[in-house]
Amino acid sequence: MTIRPTGERADLRKLARGSSLNLAGSLVAAVLNLVLPVVITRGLATADAGLFFQATALFTILLNLGTLGADTGVLRSIPRTRALDRPRDVPRYLVVALVPSLGFALLLAVLLVLLATPLASLLADGPDQTEAMRAVVWVLAPFLPVAVAYAVVMSTSRGLDSILPLVLGEKIGRNALETGAAAVAAALGASLALIVLAWVAPYAVMLLVIGAWVARRIAAAGRAVADSALAVTPWRPLAAEFWRFSAPRALSRVFTVALQRFDVLVVGALRGPEDAALYAAATRFVVLGLMFVQAIQQVMTPRISELLALEDHDRAETIYRTTTAWLTLVSWPVYLVAMLFSPLLLDVFGPGFDQAWPAAVVLCAAMLVATCCGPVDSLLLMSGRSLLSLVNTGTALVVNVGLDLLLVPDYGIVGAALGWAVGILVNNLLPLWQVRRHLGMHPFGAGTVAAMVSCLVGYALVAGTLRLALGGGLVAFLVAGAVGTLVFVGLTWRR
Repeated sequence: MTIRPTGERADLRKLARGSSLNLAGSLVAAVLNLVLPVVITRGLATADAGLFFQATALFTILLNLGTLGADTGVLRSIPRTRALDRPRDVPRYLVVALVPSLGFALLLAVLLVLLATPLASLLADGPDQTEAMRAVVWVLAPFLPVAVAYAVVMSTSRGLDSILPLVLGEKIGRNALETGAAAVAAALGASLALIVLAWVAPYAVMLLVIGAWVARRIAAAGRAVADSALAVTPWRPLAAEFWRFSAPRALSRVFTVALQRFDVLVVGALRGPEDAALYAAATRFVVLGLMFVQAIQQVMTPRISELLALEDHDRAETIYRTTTAWLTLVSWPVYLVAMLFSPLLLDVFGPGFDQAWPAAVVLCAAMLVATCCGPVDSLLLMSGRSLLSLVNTGTALVVNVGLDLLLVPDYGIVGAALGWAVGILVNNLLPLWQVRRHLGMHPFGAGTVAAMVSCLVGYALVAGTLRLALGGGLVAFLVAGAVGTLVFVGLTWRR
C-alpha cells in the first residue's frame, strides 16, 4: 500500500467532517439571512428598506476595503507556518495583519463621518430620506474598525485549524444576534438608524468572543514551544512576505465584494430606493447558494494552502475536484428551484416583490456556471497568485459596472442582473483558465459530472416538468420539490 492514497483519504475525511459541520452552521445562517430581509421589507416602507440595503452594502464594501487583504493573508500564512513547523510566527503574523488594517479602517471611519452628507444625498431621495441616511452613516462609521478587527481575527481562527469559531461565532452567533436585534428594533418601531445600529452592533460582541478564543489558542501554542529551539522569523522579512501577498488582495477583495453589492447602490442611485429593495430581494437566492458554497470552501482553503506549501499538487487537485463536486451538489438545487419558482418565493418579501423574478432567474443561471468552475479564486490565492486574482476581479468589476451604467437606466433591475451575471462569468471563467495553465489543475472530474447530472435530472427535468404541469403555486412547489429531491437523492446515492 502506498502512502499517497492514504493521505488523500485522510484529506477527504477531514474535509468532509469540517464541511458537514460548516454546512449545518450555514443552513442556520441561510435561514437567518432570509429572515432578515423579510423582516426589513415587511417592517419598513419600501423606500426605507431600500436605504437599509444600500447602507449595509456600503458598509460591507468598506469593511472589505479596510481589511487591506489581511484576513486572506493570515488565512494563507498561518496554515503555511504550521505545515513548515514555524509555530512561533503565528502571533507575529496576527500583529503584522492587524496594525495596518486597523489604522486604515480608522481613517475610513473618519472619512465616512466627514462625507456623510454628500453620501446621503447621493443614495437617498428627498430631505427626509437624506437626513435618515446621514444618521445611518454616522452610526456605521465607528463600527468599521471593529468589523475589520473581527474579520482578521475570525480568519486567524480558521488558520489555526478549527472550524468551530466560524460555525458557532460567525454562522450562528453573529447572524442570530444581527437578525434578532434588527427584528426587535423594527417591531418596536425604531428609527432606521437604530435598526442599522442593531444590525451592526453584533460585530463588537463577537469580536470579544472570538478574540478571546484566538488569544487562548495562541497562548497555549506558545507555552508548548516556549523551551524549544524552533526559529522565529524576524519582523521585517515576515511583514514583507505577508504584505507582498496581501496588498494585491486588498483591492481584489474590494472588487469581489463590489461585484456582489455594488449593483444595489447603482440601482438605488439611478432608479431609487424602491427598486433597490426589489433588486436586493432578487439577489437573496444567490446569497443563499453562496453561503452553502462558502461552507465547503472555507474548510478547503487552509488545507490547500498547506498542500501547496509542501508542493503536493496531486492531493491539492484531489481536494479541488472533490470540493467542486460537493459545491455543485449543495448549490445547484437551490439555484434550479429558485429559477423554477422565483415569483412564488419572492412573494415572501411582501406584495409587489414577485415582479423581481426575471432578475432572480438571470442571476441563478449565471451561478450554475460559476459553481461548476469550483473554488478557482481560492486556489489562485493559496498558490500565492494574489496579483492574478486582482486582475480577474478588477476586470469583472469593470465589466459589471459598465453594463450596469448602460442597462440600469432603461432596464432597471433586469439590467443590473445582466451586468452582475456577466461579471460573475468573467470572474470564474478567467481564473479557471489560469488555474489550468499555471497549476495544471481543473475541476471536471467524474464526481463533478455526476453531481451535475443528478441535479439536472432531479430538478431541471423532473421538477421542471411538474412545474409546467401543475403551475407555479404552493402545491406545485411542494410536489415538484419533493419528487425532484427524491430523484436527486437516489441518483446521488447510486453515484
